[in-house]
Amino acid sequence: MVIGPFLLPPMVFATLIGVLVLMLIGSLLKRWIDPQFDTWVGIALVAAFLAARAGFVLRHWDSYQQNPLRFFYIWQGGFDSHWAIVAAVLSLFFLSAWRYRAIAAAALLVAGSAIYLAFSLTPKAASTQLADIQLVKLQDEAVNLAAHADDKVVLNLWATWCAPCHREMPMLQQAIADYPELQFYLINQGETEVVVRDYLTRHDLQLQDSVVLDPTQAIASYYQTLGTPVTLFFNQNRLVATHVGEISAELLSDYVQAIKH
Repeated sequence: MVIGPFLLPPMVFATLIGVLVLMLIGSLLKRWIDPQFDTWVGIALVAAFLAARAGFVLRHWDSYQQNPLRFFYIWQGGFDSHWAIVAAVLSLFFLSAWRYRAIAAAALLVAGSAIYLAFSLTPKAASTQLADIQLVKLQDEAVNLAAHADDKVVLNLWATWCAPCHREMPMLQQAIADYPELQFYLINQGETEVVVRDYLTRHDLQLQDSVVLDPTQAIASYYQTLGTPVTLFFNQNRLVATHVGEISAELLSDYVQAIKH
């Protein structure tokens, strides 16, 4: 979802809609019933946000304990909706009366419905199958993604000028080594072989076997993706998940588990 200069993942966009709906309801309840509803909305939102992030980090604590400050790297994604729901429900006890709690619970249901509706209406990938498009690897080897219809495949659309793509590269290089049973293709969008080779050399990235050139951005057009990076996960020629924006190693591992089952 594109809003002005911002590229928002579908779930982020849907969540923002839900937040706005809850804030609007809280403002109305403050005016019509009791000022404490406005304070409750703030508590519920902060609690849900922190709990969702904490739940994800704790689930991957073996990785995060090496650098706990990565808790704050929220631009990489990684939130657990179950923990957010629990925190939002517990926030109801901030309100002084059971009647108020019932009204607030109804407000949470409305906000949750808004998130679900907004997410269901956001544009999805135009195709859910591997593209029957001929591309070329850096070794001049032809690649047709459709030839991997029986495999588990990860496609990452990237560019050398893209800062989030650059931050992902070392992690993706490690992921290729960690998951040899998956077929990774890092599909460069719109750049020449000279530019891509120079980038890999300058940053000491050993990705020549996985990088694929797409000078006409045919893959982005095929799936109707907007911006970079975008990562698509396939299992036996079926699109299982799409991640828009920078991705962490922990979130990548969750997606990998999804396409393994």
